Amino acid sequence: MIRVVVGGATGKLGSLVCSLIVKQDDMRLVGGLVSEGSDSAGREIAPGVRARGMGYVDDVLPEADVYVDLTSPVAIGKNLPAIMRPGLSYVIGTTGIPAEVVADLRSHLHEHGSSAVVAPNFSVGVNVFFKTCDILAHHLKDYDVEIVEVHHSQKKDAPSGTARRAAEIISAATDIGKVVYGREGMVGARGREIGIHSVRAGDVVGEHTVIFAGKKERIELTHRAHSREAFAEGCLLAIRWVAGRKDGLVHSMEEVLDL
Repeated sequence: MIRVVVGGATGKLGSLVCSLIVKQDDMRLVGGLVSEGSDSAGREIAPGVRARGMGYVDDVLPEADVYVDLTSPVAIGKNLPAIMRPGLSYVIGTTGIPAEVVADLRSHLHEHGSSAVVAPNFSVGVNVFFKTCDILAHHLKDYDVEIVEVHHSQKKDAPSGTARRAAEIISAATDIGKVVYGREGMVGARGREIGIHSVRAGDVVGEHTVIFAGKKERIELTHRAHSREAFAEGCLLAIRWVAGRKDGLVHSMEEVLDL
């Protein structure tokens, strides 16, 4: 039985992950954490399980095999010292994590022989989308590349972590080092760059399109998420994969899905 604690347990994705965990035969939700002083502290996230502030982390984490973080870049940077402990595996789905935070996590895993999966997006389809971006970019090195991402009007960050990751993959395959975020005014002819454009409207769960445009043709690759369950179910795959793994490394969803 995999014992799981979820950080960000009352957020949109966190709540869904908690609700799915309690339906699994091989998992048990043993706790949920929210920011200290949050109005959602004390809220029931599963039968018999209530969200608790970070001040209770030492009461909750000793019971866990896997800690799932679905908070924010600021929160995980602040909370990382409190959640790092020997024997605990990690699944981190927070986007935009500062490089120094990832470096601290790597150091901890190496020292204690634990493992982590860090992913900007848990969706199986999105990770196949990433792989396809890499294949296309390797074969279309001279094509112009633009990325358009659409999300609901309440999304806090822009561009999305998924769009950033797609740009990183394409940049590595094409040696395009410059990324621009939207354009305005007399910008002149585009240079060798990847453009990322963010749309925030309505209740769109998530949509990403990468455009590879040549002189006489173009390819448009699009992923559309119809439900957040696609992300939550992928998160469960990551939990199962990392539980009990003791290699001291940070892994990706590509490894989880054997891509």
